[in-house]
Amino acid sequence: MSPLARWLGLFAWLVPLVLFAVGPVVLLLARGAGAPGTLGWDWLVSEAGALGNTLAISGGAAVLALVLGTPLSLLLFRTDLPLRGAFTVLFTLPSAIPAFIWGMGWLSLASPRAGYLNRLLGEGTLDIHGPVGIAFVEGLSGLPLVLLAGAAALRRVDPALEEAARVCGASPARALLTTTVPLVLPSLLSGAVMVFLMAASSFGVPYLLGVSASPPTRVLTTRIYELVLLGDEGLGRASALALALLLLTPLSLLATWALGRSGRVRLSTGKGLASRPLSLGRARTGATVGVASTCALLVLLPLAAILLTSLQRSFGARLAWEELTLAHWSGVLLEPRTLRATGLSLLLATGAGALVCGLGLAAALLQRAFRRLGAGVEAVAVWPYAVPGTVLALALLLAFSRDWRFILVDKVAFVLALAHTPWLLLIAYAAKYLALGTRNSAEALAQLDPSLTEAARISGAGPLRAFVDVPLPLLRPALTVAFILAFLSCATEITMSVLLVPAGSEVLGKLLFDLQSYADPAAAAVLACAFVALVVLGQAVLALVARRAAEAR
Repeated sequence: MSPLARWLGLFAWLVPLVLFAVGPVVLLLARGAGAPGTLGWDWLVSEAGALGNTLAISGGAAVLALVLGTPLSLLLFRTDLPLRGAFTVLFTLPSAIPAFIWGMGWLSLASPRAGYLNRLLGEGTLDIHGPVGIAFVEGLSGLPLVLLAGAAALRRVDPALEEAARVCGASPARALLTTTVPLVLPSLLSGAVMVFLMAASSFGVPYLLGVSASPPTRVLTTRIYELVLLGDEGLGRASALALALLLLTPLSLLATWALGRSGRVRLSTGKGLASRPLSLGRARTGATVGVASTCALLVLLPLAAILLTSLQRSFGARLAWEELTLAHWSGVLLEPRTLRATGLSLLLATGAGALVCGLGLAAALLQRAFRRLGAGVEAVAVWPYAVPGTVLALALLLAFSRDWRFILVDKVAFVLALAHTPWLLLIAYAAKYLALGTRNSAEALAQLDPSLTEAARISGAGPLRAFVDVPLPLLRPALTVAFILAFLSCATEITMSVLLVPAGSEVLGKLLFDLQSYADPAAAAVLACAFVALVVLGQAVLALVARRAAEAR
């Protein structure tokens, strides 16, 4: 490819990213930075409660995920615990299902008056509302981040270290605690930092469990939402709070990077990763019962509560077989409002998935074409994923609240009118999840031998024909995975959907939010079950794609 063609390709890829992802956030930062001086510092001090709640809840969620994730990661990935594969799938399920749905499940279980657990234990025994309940749900939703970080670190630990400790007389458990645990702890802490960032960026759970608490528990995301509803007079204040929320992202990522460097474990060349699982011995049965009980309580019980709620005539009704009905299922799933929302959600998710794959593949190709600029291209493509959805949605609202007019040579005029249209939601989806396409494409492209494309060029194929005939078929599994991940993330997205969906239109995320918050929890439970079924189906397809890709190798 000629240098001119490469630069034109970079320009064509960079312009929409700057226009729709980088530029709006920069404008939001500029407006937020000037807001305190305009509004008065007293107002900013009055919002300190939301910031304090955000930090406390996020910190509590991170601690909970770390406390639960550390022993679970050791049991699942380092011992001979039975059914480890099944337990791993179940414990990582919360990362695929929106946290809002887990909040719905625990609300059905621990609502002070109508919760199923409170009916057994006594009214008011448990109360999921408030900062403790929010931190609990967010910590459980972020648990897979700690588990997966621990699993990756455990695979990198040299088994010879434990063997050396055993030779020195240490028992298997002592060797594990004194050699392996200190090495994987930085990775576990890094996962906990990501849980902190995820909880700080969350909107659905704090709104569901915080706004109706007594007194109300407000965090930065819910406070931004309240200010956006006020219209133009609240946008300046929302921008200032969004700036404070956005500052948590680089601080968290910096902490993750530092922990990753301190916890990086390198193996000597030629050494294998295989190590014998630690035998639990007599503790095997007790450990299995403990892990199974934890899984049933934290994962299966909330999902079962949502299913039971969807079968009740009304939430809080008497628990009896005659009170169970499928009327909500047919009434919700076949309702015209649901069908319209489903159609729009599937259309937007498909379009966003296609954009994620196309722009992600282009980013990967540009990284290979521009060696020195590769890190910059990746940063532009990946960084919107780290921006909280509330902040990204607010940035797009501010940037495109008015029509953009372009005039060329005083004759041709273009009008970009995105406000109050589904196009703005499509842009938000594609920008937010572009990292999925970029990372998957870059990793797959790095495994391809450049000589394959060169052989096609020598045979007389042009650059485009050589790419379509040789690398593209080999990249298809990675692009399929990126499309499915983006499709599932967009179809079940709630935060940006609530803020950006235009009046008169609805998507599934907004419909679920409205049904649970304002209308009918039983109907919302039906929709939540459909969300879970969609996620499980998507995960099964991903497993099938991965299996076929492995067989093809």
